[in-house]
Formats: sequence, structure tokens, C-alpha cells
Amino acid sequence: RQKMELNARKYPVELCKGKSGKYTKYSTQTGITKTDGQSTQQDVKLKDESIKSVIEGITKFATERHWARYHTPRNLLLALVGELGELAEIYQWFGDGPMENNNDDANLLDKVGQELADVGIYLLRLSHVCKVTNVDEYIINAFGTEEEKRTNESKRLKISH
Repeated sequence: RQKMELNARKYPVELCKGKSGKYTKYSTQTGITKTDGQSTQQDVKLKDESIKSVIEGITKFATERHWARYHTPRNLLLALVGELGELAEIYQWFGDGPMENNNDDANLLDKVGQELADVGIYLLRLSHVCKVTNVDEYIINAFGTEEEKRTNESKRLKISH
């Protein structure tokens, strides 16, 4: 929800309704620039929200801004890939060594968290636009399936030795 609240401040309904573009178009009105006003670091207690309620919030956000026409599966997928690229950019030059030292950097963790949130938002919006209404079930089933695969593989390896 923090990222959705930040996005609402970055893209005020009254300024961007029916328009596409970067939040920086509205920086003079919002005060949010590439370097200022981006943090979502707060002491917030997580609410018990379902994926369905998050999708409803994302849909409301897009609907209020008249962005549905831009939210085709292709466009959402390209935006999702772009957000994955932004996440990859954060870690691009860290190398393959342990990340323990970097996990204490609050600014780094905030940036990573925001990019992960962006990826999740686009992924959930894509699932909604594609009418995959039970994405949570697919996630749970995929996890269960992978767990079963690991268990079966482990049993197979024990038997073959």
C-alpha cells in the first residue's frame, strides 16, 4: 500500500487523467523528483490484505486516471520488463559475492522494495487485465507443485544411491 500511496502522490488524478507519461512531468506540482520524495520508509504495520483487495486498489488507481486504454497485456508486460530492468540495475555491479553488507543499507533496501513493489503491481495488473482472477491460487499451486517436485527429486536421489 505504501507504494500505491506514493504512486498516487506522483500521479495526481487531476493532473494526469487520461494522459500517459513519467511522474517527472508533474514534479513542479508534486515536489517529487528522481531524487526527492521517493522514499516509502515508514513504520507501518502490515494489514491482512488479500491479493484480490490489492488488485482492486491497483484497478481503482488506474481507473481514476483513465489509464485502462493504455493497460493492454502487451503494454503492461513491457512495463513489467522495464521495472525488472530497474531492479536489475540496482544489483548490476555488486558482483556474485555475499550481499550481507548491503542488506544493512536502508536506502538500498528502500529502492529494492520499491522496485519489487512496482514489479508486483504490474504483475497483478496484468493478471487482472488478462482475466486471471485467481492468480493467488496459481501462486499457491505453483509453490506446492515445486515443493512436491523437490520432495520427489530428493526421494529419487536417495533411492538411486
